[in-house]
This record gives sequence, C-alpha cells and structure tokens, in this order.
Amino acid sequence: MRHLCTAALCLYLVPMQVLACWWHDDQNSLFFETIPDLQPDAGVIARVALLNVTDHGTATAKVLQVLKTSDESIRQGTIVTMSYVVTSCGPSPANSTEGTIIANTGSDKENRLVLYPYLRSRGGRITFPSQLE
Repeated sequence: MRHLCTAALCLYLVPMQVLACWWHDDQNSLFFETIPDLQPDAGVIARVALLNVTDHGTATAKVLQVLKTSDESIRQGTIVTMSYVVTSCGPSPANSTEGTIIANTGSDKENRLVLYPYLRSRGGRITFPSQLE
C-alpha cells in the first residue's frame, strides 16, 4: 500500500513540475516577436527558418534575413548550426518554424560557425546563451 501511495504521489507531482513553466509565463522561446529596446550585446540578429531540430538543443537553420551581424560569413541563405540549452521550460521548436533570433557567434570542435541564441520567456525575461562546446 505504501508503494502504491508513493507511485500515485509521483504521478501527481511530475506533471505539475512540467506544466509549471506554462502557468508562470516561464516557457522559453528561441524567437523574438520584437527586438528589445535594450538590445543584448549580440553578434547576430536574423530571421531564420529551422530545418533540422533535435531534442538535444541543436538545430540547423537557414538565414532568411540578416538584421544585424558582426560576422561577415552570415548572409541571407547561409545554413548554420544553432546550439542552445533545453530545460523543462523549453525551448521546444519544431522543424520549419520561422522567427527572429538574437544570438552570439562561436565555433564548434571542427571550427564551423555556430549560433548561440538568447532565449525569451513569455513574461519578457531574456536569458543569455550558453556555450556548451
């Protein structure tokens, strides 16, 4: 009986933690509807289309429009890897999703260009990118 009560309690509490982000406007997104007035010190602001999204916090993106860049290699049509941290609060983008990102640039182990996007919560909070490489 004790194990049954413990299992029932776990089943009740786990969904609450997963849904906590939705209830408190903390769901993270890669995309910005508007560019913040106080722009983060980012190297790239661009409109992108996600081509290949993984569950591990990486995606391949095609640059549709460059709004700001400090890296000459980022132009319209460029295909680039994006790397970001995924938590229970997201982000959880899907393939073919389009939107505006704000990101820092870096490189992976093979010295290829990688974008590390800032995250935006529904409540307006901006989270700086994490470079895990």
